[in-house]
Amino acid sequence: MSARLEQRDVQSFLERFIRFEDGVITGVRLHLPRVPVGDRTASVEIQVMDASAENEWRLVRLTVKGVSEYQFASSAKYSYTVLSDGLNIDCSPGRCVVDLDPGPDEWLPQNIAQGGEYSKQYLVGLYCEYEILDGPLI
Repeated sequence: MSARLEQRDVQSFLERFIRFEDGVITGVRLHLPRVPVGDRTASVEIQVMDASAENEWRLVRLTVKGVSEYQFASSAKYSYTVLSDGLNIDCSPGRCVVDLDPGPDEWLPQNIAQGGEYSKQYLVGLYCEYEILDGPLI
């Protein structure tokens, strides 16, 4: 069962999953109907350690609803499936940003629009829901 991620819960959510550092993206799903725009979704499944369960591996599905912008990188030179720097989330009212490539430095949600070395993978939409699953782990 999914739950909506609120801004007040983002820090504890990220801490529970060790900021998703070294998590592994195992799936991406886009659903992009022309109308209504609010039904557009982008989901990403990430295998990650759960600190609240003695560092057991979990599969976390993040789904951005009302997705308005997304970008996924693929390169033979760099692995974008391993989240070496974890991820960052901002769930401000009316806009949610999930940055899957935030880099090691201080992060702001506006970083995704700046270009450069980091923030090459991201989702932007109205809000984010999450599910914590036991697997299947790949």
